[in-house]
Amino acid sequence: MISAWPLVGRDEELRTTEAAVGENAGLVLAGAAGVGKTRLARDALSGLTGARVHWALATSSARGLPLGAFSDLCQHLGSDPMQLVHEVIHALTAPDQPVVVAVDDAHLLDELSALLVHQLVVRRLATVLLTVRTGMPAPDAITALWKDQALPLLELQPLGYGEMQALLEAVLAGAVESDSARRIWSFTQGNALYTRELVDSELTANRLYHSAGLWIWHGQPTVSRTLRELIDTRIGALSTEVADVLDLVALGEPLDATVLCRLAGPSAIEAAEVQGLITVTDDVPPRIRLAHPLFGEVRRSEGSTLRLRRLRGLLVTELRRSGGRSSAQGVVARADLTLESDLTPDPELFTAAADAALGMLDPALAVRFAQAAWETGGRVDHQILYAKLLMLVSRGRCAETEFARLADSDLSTGDRVEVAGLRAANLVWMLGRPRDASAVLDAAAAGQAATVTAIRASVDSVLGRPHAAIEAARTALQSTQVPEFHTMMALGAQVLSFGAIGRITDAGNAARRGFELASRSGETAHFRFWLGALHARALRLAGLLTDTEAGAQRLRSEALDAPGLARVQSVLLLGHADLGLGHLDTAIRSLREALAGATAHETTDGLRAACLIWLAEALAITGDSAAATAALTECDSIRYPDFAFTDTAVSIARAWTAAAEGAVSQALSLLNIAKSVARDRGQLANEVMCHQVAAQLGDCSGAARLAELTELVEGPRVHAAAAHAAAVAKTDGQALELASQSYEAMGDTIAAADAAAQASMAYAHQQRRGAVLTALATATRLAAQSRTALTPALREASCPEPLTGRQREVVALAAQGLSNRQIAQRLTVSVRTVEGHLYRASQRTGAVSRDELGQILHGRHS
Repeated sequence: MISAWPLVGRDEELRTTEAAVGENAGLVLAGAAGVGKTRLARDALSGLTGARVHWALATSSARGLPLGAFSDLCQHLGSDPMQLVHEVIHALTAPDQPVVVAVDDAHLLDELSALLVHQLVVRRLATVLLTVRTGMPAPDAITALWKDQALPLLELQPLGYGEMQALLEAVLAGAVESDSARRIWSFTQGNALYTRELVDSELTANRLYHSAGLWIWHGQPTVSRTLRELIDTRIGALSTEVADVLDLVALGEPLDATVLCRLAGPSAIEAAEVQGLITVTDDVPPRIRLAHPLFGEVRRSEGSTLRLRRLRGLLVTELRRSGGRSSAQGVVARADLTLESDLTPDPELFTAAADAALGMLDPALAVRFAQAAWETGGRVDHQILYAKLLMLVSRGRCAETEFARLADSDLSTGDRVEVAGLRAANLVWMLGRPRDASAVLDAAAAGQAATVTAIRASVDSVLGRPHAAIEAARTALQSTQVPEFHTMMALGAQVLSFGAIGRITDAGNAARRGFELASRSGETAHFRFWLGALHARALRLAGLLTDTEAGAQRLRSEALDAPGLARVQSVLLLGHADLGLGHLDTAIRSLREALAGATAHETTDGLRAACLIWLAEALAITGDSAAATAALTECDSIRYPDFAFTDTAVSIARAWTAAAEGAVSQALSLLNIAKSVARDRGQLANEVMCHQVAAQLGDCSGAARLAELTELVEGPRVHAAAAHAAAVAKTDGQALELASQSYEAMGDTIAAADAAAQASMAYAHQQRRGAVLTALATATRLAAQSRTALTPALREASCPEPLTGRQREVVALAAQGLSNRQIAQRLTVSVRTVEGHLYRASQRTGAVSRDELGQILHGRHS
């Protein structure tokens, strides 16, 4: 349990309250229960000096006593009420000292206490600060204070989402995953007291926990006893009829008013609305919701199982009779209610609801319905649907178990081919076993060649055979008999493969076709995020970074109201887009969120590995080699070895990590291997990216090859990288500045900063001081856009000490604590060579120790 909760999101209200009290004017703080009125009042008075403060607490139990809130000041009980009032006023006030009287929950004051407070205000005998609960009756003497403008009224609103996230991060002393913060805010509606109780109970239950550097909340809350008592107090006593209204809405919201009227009656609904338990919209017909989400959590947790099952059955029966909820959302709602009702299970309803849930981007709910259909219906098509949906929620191992059972059963030829295709797709994308997938396809029936070929395209694309994948997908897509799922698999293979070979126009055409299919097909609707990730890779390789960002933002907006993995995938896309643009701080935040989300949802390892690869790259570019190494180590433990299409990204992340450690020559060696592999596979756009990073690290060996690739690869990146490598080869400051401008135009601010930094060093060799300062200013401006970039080029440009590249490399490794022998092994040189570089570096800089050399290298030497 967290003992100290700060006051967050109330700066303006606190200033207003402090000013009102300081000017001896007084104030009424109004708001719902738990919104933070008392805390604000106490904080406002905590710093008050030179005044005597008296706190009074009004309670329901003391309301029947005359001057109950001020009973501690009554010396004796007399028969004259006014005499008692004067006695308390005399005890409160002092002729030589300002007095502040604060009354908490003033709406609960008895009439005589209310009169006393009113006299204090109108006679200006004391500064009065009151808190009152909105929507609750109060004595006339209290309401008159703000109605007659004797005291100003400040109504506190619940915390907004941003304020809630700030509060949570202050309380938990760390970053909170944005979707977790949004869910907490949604449950509590910004009520600070409810939030405190919810957070405490979820921490205790380990559903709010730390993962991937973030606090994440996973699962549904269990309402604690304290929180239940708070909500029960807010709900108040209920008649049987109003309780039925509340429970029916808790189970089925939003409910059409006409449906609810037939089940509960209009008078009970009106009573529930008057009590502030439900809200009624202006729709036609009106729709009814709970006034607060936690009302539903409490009522569902407190209701008896049989009663809730009966009420669900009544709702479903009435909805079916009236024809209500015929939309996709309605089918899902009726199926959801039926699952836990006293009605006979309906496999056809569950199947229809599974399809509808897919269209609503909720495959996890679709799995629930498909499982119910299979368990209650028992048909083969039910089992196939269930297995397929397990795959779509990344429960690949469970899906493989179901597919294996199906493969061993007596299936028709059509079902056997369908199962083979689905099983192979699961083996490829969820389990990272494309070679096993190929064997499954080889054993499939020969009469369905197009269906099998569509999945084979995925196998080839994952194994790093882009040209074979493109040809297989083209063959499959020529057929009109390929199901929607298989069509999406073929289109995804095209997007990935066209992007890798540098044909971004063709990749874009395939992506558009896939997005159109996802928009009209419930079965493939959720594939928009998978397809978006493949398209984003292609766009980044081509250098179309603003398009990458626009696509990520679009998919993020589509996922905001979608549960589960859709949000995780959309956050990953945002992180990848920001990484490409060089917005490292936001990229790292998003990638950590995606990693935490993927871990919480217990997905198979492909999604987590993608998070870790890009996270390692981002961390390494900031110079945080330790965190980048940790991310790569974790990635190595889960990454599928046959996911060859990710090899280039992994190699680039490793290269940046080695460079961050100071081992630039090792980084270049890794990039040289990656270039050769990409070239041999025909992944020309991947090869371009490797050459570009090498140029950023000062290597010009790829200049000639990049010039060739400008004729073979589409997009602005290849031209910028070719110009960059050629400029590095010539140590041409002006050409490096032009390359920087090309990178900046396409949005790659890190590459632009590196090229500008290299330009400043080229000008320094020519002793052109003015040009040095101009180029360095450009590099600094561009690096500042990332807020955290610290590449070797930026470090070297900002460090004036005359060290050679190899000396800098040796010094950087020595500064990390590596011994001479370890450095020699790392750089594949002799120990004597390392000793010589350290000696000469010390002579050039005047440093007398390894630590001092490290400080000089990083610009910290005084």
